[in-house]
Amino acid sequence: MAGRKKLNRALFGARVADDTPDKIKEIAIKLGYLYNGEGSPGQLLDAIASGDIILIQRKNNSKSS
Repeated sequence: MAGRKKLNRALFGARVADDTPDKIKEIAIKLGYLYNGEGSPGQLLDAIASGDIILIQRKNNSKSS
């Protein structure tokens, strides 16, 4: 029996607000990016990076770093 196919993946971490991971998982669920029945942030990020999902900035967004 052959082993599981090795995926070419990278680990990506970010410092975010406490509730951001749950919000991102909810967005992933709404858009159909699932893994083991949960929202898949990794699949969502891959879709954004590949251009399958296009982000649009909300007007009058006054966030500062």
